[in-house]
Amino acid sequence: MRRTAALLVLLGLLLSTSVSAQPAVSLRGNVGAAFFQSPEGLNTVLNSGVDLGLGAGVEVYDGLEVVLQGSYDRFTLNGDNVALLEENLSVGTSVEGGALNVLNGTIGLRYTLKNQSDAHPYVSGGVGLYRTEFAEARVRQSENVLPERSTRRRGFHVAIGSNFRIDETYSVFVEPRYVVVDTEGSDLETGSSTRYVTVRLGMGVQL
Repeated sequence: MRRTAALLVLLGLLLSTSVSAQPAVSLRGNVGAAFFQSPEGLNTVLNSGVDLGLGAGVEVYDGLEVVLQGSYDRFTLNGDNVALLEENLSVGTSVEGGALNVLNGTIGLRYTLKNQSDAHPYVSGGVGLYRTEFAEARVRQSENVLPERSTRRRGFHVAIGSNFRIDETYSVFVEPRYVVVDTEGSDLETGSSTRYVTVRLGMGVQL
């Protein structure tokens, strides 16, 4: 009888330990604004863009998470300035459509400074694959079509931000992020790495 009771107690301790050892998992989604920085020339013909993102994090240590993320960034063309890059456009023509689209998947780390308040600052960074695409644009008053061009290259991002806790499950966050994509020497012929900044606002869910 005593042996059975001891086994039950031991089993209960093991189960409680395994449950408490389960890593915390969080999901986050965001919308935001994107601001193109370089290369030179493109930053004059692209308007400010939009950013959409979705990610999941698994806490591996106190405040440290491994994060998987996917995001979509889109910058539309400013038709009045496209002629700065396209020499074959004559004066008086205009451009319809066209955009720079960046779709990516990354893996990285995020460290959150935990404290007694409801605001928790964090830093994060990651690397991944970035598919960069110039969507097709049509030129009015001519037969020209600016063709679609795309490439898939490596890139990375760094970010700072802050979580604002609503309750034990939900939080909101704000995050400025700096993105660098290695498009130098690719089919896009941009001449240097693609760089832009996003300002993200989103919601997190603690599972």
